[in-house]
Amino acid sequence: MLIQKYFETRMALIDQGLKQALTFTAGNAAQLQKAMRYAVIPGGKRWRPLLMVAIYEVLKSGNKTKGMADVILAASAIELVHNAALIHDDLPSIKNNSQRRGMPTVHQKWDNAIAILAGDALYTLAFEMLGNISNAEKALAATRTLSSYTKSYGMIGGQLVDIEMKRRVMKIATLRFIDAKKVVALLQASADIACLLADADENDRAVMNTYAYNLGMAYKMIENIAADYSRGGEDLDFSEDFVPAQRRSYTGLMGFDKAKSGVETLLRDARRSIKPYPNHDALEEFIQMIEDLLP
Repeated sequence: MLIQKYFETRMALIDQGLKQALTFTAGNAAQLQKAMRYAVIPGGKRWRPLLMVAIYEVLKSGNKTKGMADVILAASAIELVHNAALIHDDLPSIKNNSQRRGMPTVHQKWDNAIAILAGDALYTLAFEMLGNISNAEKALAATRTLSSYTKSYGMIGGQLVDIEMKRRVMKIATLRFIDAKKVVALLQASADIACLLADADENDRAVMNTYAYNLGMAYKMIENIAADYSRGGEDLDFSEDFVPAQRRSYTGLMGFDKAKSGVETLLRDARRSIKPYPNHDALEEFIQMIEDLLP
């Protein structure tokens, strides 16, 4: 119950930060501003910003509140980048998704031009927010960190490889690369920026970065495994008859047993890495939430 309350209060802080960021005083570009808000609010699980806040508070331990305003700024920026990527990913030229979170995608509600511009505007707003971090050196470092995880060698590069592989034979290393860059990179950025704001040492940064990687890859593998089952995509009911996996998934490339074992290893390593840290209940909860999805 306490951990649930923890996540509720931190989610409220993040949502407040996002609403503030997406409140515009200028009346021009009204359609664009509406599209930006529509893409972000009410939003999804907010895992990336929640992870940043949780890591920061674990590292700060007894002095959690100091610097929290900067953490919420950075956490909100991460969420803006995530939603910008989703807007672009949904476009007809990429995934051509008609719905996102049970609602029409931005390009369906408006048009392709508004969707492209809304994504662009969210990206630029995210970096503006990082620039508002109170310590100038940390603001610059956070901006460089997020840039590094989103550029052509990061999240955006992962999106491109995903597109390119549609008509090619998928290899396990390529599938891992796509997930590591397209999805996991923002979790690692969240961890790195949390460590930066908490003045963590290099060892803590390495631990938290690896923890974020293991967490993200485990989730993506479970999501991928679920998609290979006839009725597993929504309720993860793995008792149904197995539908042969395409050779573009972890089960198709590794087999179910090896894929499941890979997830278990990632989660076991994540759990082991955070044990030395006092008050790591929130980080343990992330692991538990993913572990609960295992067949």
